[in-house]
Amino acid sequence: MKWLVPETQKLIHFLQKELQPSPSGKMLRRVLEANLCRVNGTVERFGTADVTKGSIVELSPAWATMATPNLSSFEILHEDEHLLIVDKPAGWICTDEECVKAFGAKRYLIHRLDKETTGVLLIAKSVEMREAMIHLFVEKTIEKIYYAIVDRIPALERGVSKGFFGKVGMFQGQTRWGTRSKGLYAETHWKKLASKDNASLLACQPITGRTHQIRVHLAEMGHPILVDRQYATSYSCKYFAKRPLLHAARIRFVHPMDGKQIDISAPMAADFIEALEVLKLDQRKEDSDLEELVLASS
Repeated sequence: MKWLVPETQKLIHFLQKELQPSPSGKMLRRVLEANLCRVNGTVERFGTADVTKGSIVELSPAWATMATPNLSSFEILHEDEHLLIVDKPAGWICTDEECVKAFGAKRYLIHRLDKETTGVLLIAKSVEMREAMIHLFVEKTIEKIYYAIVDRIPALERGVSKGFFGKVGMFQGQTRWGTRSKGLYAETHWKKLASKDNASLLACQPITGRTHQIRVHLAEMGHPILVDRQYATSYSCKYFAKRPLLHAARIRFVHPMDGKQIDISAPMAADFIEALEVLKLDQRKEDSDLEELVLASS
């Protein structure tokens, strides 16, 4: 859906006039927060923003099917007496409080995923297990693979991004991170799995676990995740995404309590699969490519 703005006005008022039946302000705020609106090709998340005469406003058809995500249940990918591994949905916030609400007392987050990132999430059933797993992360003996759908096509088939992370600013109350001359060391290996027109599917293996690490490294490469407005304001690819398209696909490690090899994968979320289909990003070689990426970095 696309309109030409006839006169300067607030974006939310313009949308309420153009959409029939007119949606509530609350509904439209959810649509905007889901990155489903662009003004002159740039994502706009604020209904109070002015749209000037002659501006082009675009709204994804997905706005009509917006629904509150079901966060009351998680698919269990693995469970034993020490460990619970679940498939995290988009929209769930990784905090200790939310962990207890969702999984009960004496359940402890081992690591965290960003609010809109989906996929493999580890939860300990005891403090001892949490500490043992954190030790594996510190020792870098846990292998993690993420999928990311990014803007444009990297010139190389694979590469390594590394440097030191530091704070570079703020975005809507959240810290923005970036590569600095000093700070916390961050390293990400990546491989291009598929590309078409102005988008690519990448497999990413973070060797370290810094906040927003993959998001920052890909944005600094010039290939931000669709659509990660915290680290990019405009995109060559015009696909409407409800959230940054990042998925924690796979994790592999040796269980610290029984010594068994754990190798768990989480299926892609429906919106991620839809994006791949619309963008025509072929996944047929996905599994072998991921294995190659992991082994190359081990």
